[in-house]
Amino acid sequence: MKRIVLAFMIVLNISLIGGCQYINPDKSKISPAPPITEYAPFTKGSYWEYEGNGNEYASFNRRVLFTKDNFAQISEDNGGTVITKIIEGTNDVVKLVYFQGESYQPENMLETDFTANSDTIIIKSPLQVGTNWTDKEGKKELVALDSIVDTPLGKFDNCLKIKITNPDDAIYQYYKKGIGLVKQEFISGDATITSTLKKYQVEPTK
Repeated sequence: MKRIVLAFMIVLNISLIGGCQYINPDKSKISPAPPITEYAPFTKGSYWEYEGNGNEYASFNRRVLFTKDNFAQISEDNGGTVITKIIEGTNDVVKLVYFQGESYQPENMLETDFTANSDTIIIKSPLQVGTNWTDKEGKKELVALDSIVDTPLGKFDNCLKIKITNPDDAIYQYYKKGIGLVKQEFISGDATITSTLKKYQVEPTK
């Protein structure tokens, strides 16, 4: 169980979008895809709160503190530590480029020459089933465009579903256009740890 908890914490601490095409769920036609960043709308002042099950650190909240150009600096608090993340969003990819644990009084790093220490892809184009990539979290694949997710806020439909696989576990992440991450499931053997959206506010783009 300790190994499962450790693996979950690593994924949680690393995790968190165009000119591509979007294949409709019924595959009847192809239409322009929404910008990938619409599935990770990290606008300044936005926040998200998640309720957890299966582990004391599965509950967490994240808030966008600063933005500049196509970068967003996020503070994430899981009750045990506070983490600073810097996310970069382009037409083709949303990725984590900076990560710092134990960051309790974060300054605006976007106004300084921060040194990227991560290259972890969160979502990647094209937005179609089968798009896949591999990074240090594991093998990732976009496995659905039309998932329905139950949350304390109700059901969210047409969610992107991304599967992350490793030799001993799997993680499923669900992203809703205009909201971002709505649920994460970590599965290892008989153990399941979930983080599910219970409250959020996405500020409009200025």
